[in-house]
Amino acid sequence: MEKLKSTLLQKRLEVVKKRKELLALEEARLVRMARQKKAAASELAKVKKEKVAIALEEAKLIRVLKQSGYPAV
Repeated sequence: MEKLKSTLLQKRLEVVKKRKELLALEEARLVRMARQKKAAASELAKVKKEKVAIALEEAKLIRVLKQSGYPAV
């Protein structure tokens, strides 16, 4: 049961990392749009908030995996 929980946490961590990567790309796109004077400020603020939430979730998952004795990365 503990092995299954660890596997699920590791898969969740992979999903979070991929989502973090996609958010970084989206943020870069919105920054470029903002520099071109296009309306992207509100979307950019939302993406930045989501990036912070994802980083916190990633840290939490890594902490849980390390405490359970499995390598997180």
